Amino acid sequence: MIIVIAALFSSASGQPRGTTTFEAAPPGELYDYIVHVQNTYDYRYNPEVRNDRILLAKQIVRPFCARNRIVGEAKVNTEIFGVMTGRPDYVVYVKCIH
Repeated sequence: MIIVIAALFSSASGQPRGTTTFEAAPPGELYDYIVHVQNTYDYRYNPEVRNDRILLAKQIVRPFCARNRIVGEAKVNTEIFGVMTGRPDYVVYVKCIH
């Protein structure tokens, strides 16, 4: 039982919650990168504002893909009713323009 509870509180990706990470998209997708933008407030950044999330995602991907565009985004609810409350995770999908 303790193992199950510990698994509920750990992140699936092993990354600290609230940080910005990115990864290459699986082959065959309509986008090239998946950016998990931070879900915590910061100076001049509000995770609930779409333009802030998009700007952050573009800045993260820019060194690998200078010309890019956003092709979608998703909001993942991380709350486990009655066990854990939390902010949602935001994911932005980025396509490189060649």
